Amino acid sequence: MDFTKLFRPGILATKPYSPGKPIAEVKRELNLDRVIKLASNENPEGPLPAVVEAIGKAALDINRYPDASCHDLTRKLSALLGVDPGQVIFGNGSNEVIDILIRALVSPGENVVFSEHSFIVYALTTRVHFECGRAVPLAPGDRHDLQAMADAVDERTKLVIVCNPNNPTGTYNTAAEFGAFLELIPENVIVAVDEAYYEYVTAEDYPQTLGMLAEHPNLVLLRTFSKIHSLAGLRVGYGVGHDGLISQLHRTREPFNVNSLSQAAAIACLDNWHEVAGRARRNREQREAMAKELAAIGLEVVPSQTNFLLVRAPGKAATWARLLLEKGIIVRPMDAFGLGDGAMRISIGLPAENELCIAALKEIVAR
Repeated sequence: MDFTKLFRPGILATKPYSPGKPIAEVKRELNLDRVIKLASNENPEGPLPAVVEAIGKAALDINRYPDASCHDLTRKLSALLGVDPGQVIFGNGSNEVIDILIRALVSPGENVVFSEHSFIVYALTTRVHFECGRAVPLAPGDRHDLQAMADAVDERTKLVIVCNPNNPTGTYNTAAEFGAFLELIPENVIVAVDEAYYEYVTAEDYPQTLGMLAEHPNLVLLRTFSKIHSLAGLRVGYGVGHDGLISQLHRTREPFNVNSLSQAAAIACLDNWHEVAGRARRNREQREAMAKELAAIGLEVVPSQTNFLLVRAPGKAATWARLLLEKGIIVRPMDAFGLGDGAMRISIGLPAENELCIAALKEIVAR
C-alpha cells in the first residue's frame, strides 16, 4: 500500500527535525572515551540540587495524572512576572506553545510570517499546517529584517514570529526597532516574540516585552525553562499574553501536556531564581572569551546575546564538524538553516570544554 497517498503535500514535503547526536551514540560510533556536546544550546551546568530533589519527591506520585492546569506553577510564575495567572499558558517546551498558536489561529489559505534563517521549528510547523509559512531573509548583520517582515504581512496573515535573540545567529533587535515594528503590525495579527534566550541577554537596549503587553494586546512572548534553567530534558515552556487571547489558546492545548516531574522542577527553578544572574554571568564570560579566541585564529564570529556562537569558517561546515567530531567535540553545521557553507553553531560549554574546543579548532586551522 502506498501510504503517501493518505497525507497532505505539506506533510510529505516535511523532513523530520534532525537533532544533534547524543553523546552516547558518538562514543559508540567513534570508539571515544570522552565526548563534548556543544551542539544543542544546552546549559552545561546542569540542574540545581534543589531541582533534582523536587523531581525525586514528585516521582513518588507519577502513578497519578499531572495537574492539567499547572495551577501552582502558573501562580508562582505569574507572581514573579507581575502578570495575571490568566495571561499564562504552559507547554511541553515553548515549541508546543508555537504549535498551539499556529493550530489555533491559522486556517487553510492563511499565513505565518517569520525569518528564513531562524529557529527551524517555525518552518517545519508551518509546513505541516497547510504550508502556511512565509519566510523573510535576514538583514545584513544576521539580524531580523523587521521592516521586510512587516511588509510581508497581508490580509491573510494571522501570526508573525520574531526570535529575539535569534537562534541560530545569536543576534538581537533593539527595543526601539521592535517597538517601531509593532506599530506596523495590524492589531488583528498576533505577534509572537520567541525569547528562549531572554535570561542570557546583557544588551541594555534589548526590548522588555512584558512592559509592552498592556499597549499591544496582540503581543505574546514565549520563554522556556530549557536553557538557563537546565530543564531541556523535561520540556517546559510558556507563553504570556492578553488574558482574552490566552483563554482561547487553552482550547487547543493537549490535556496533561506538562508532566508532573516537569512542573515540580520548574517550580523549584522559580524558587531559586536568584541563581539565574550567576549562570548568565558565567555564560557571558565564557562566550566573550571563546569569541575572542576564535576570532584570533581567523574565524568569523557573529556577536551573540545567547549561550552559543555562530561561527563562519572557510570551506564546508560539515567538514569542520566531522573533524571536530573525530576529536570528540559535537557542534552543529548550519546547512539546514540556510546560513551558508561554512556556518556552524557552537554552544558555550564549561570552561574546560570550551578550551578543548578552541584547541581542536586551532589544530584544524593549522593544517
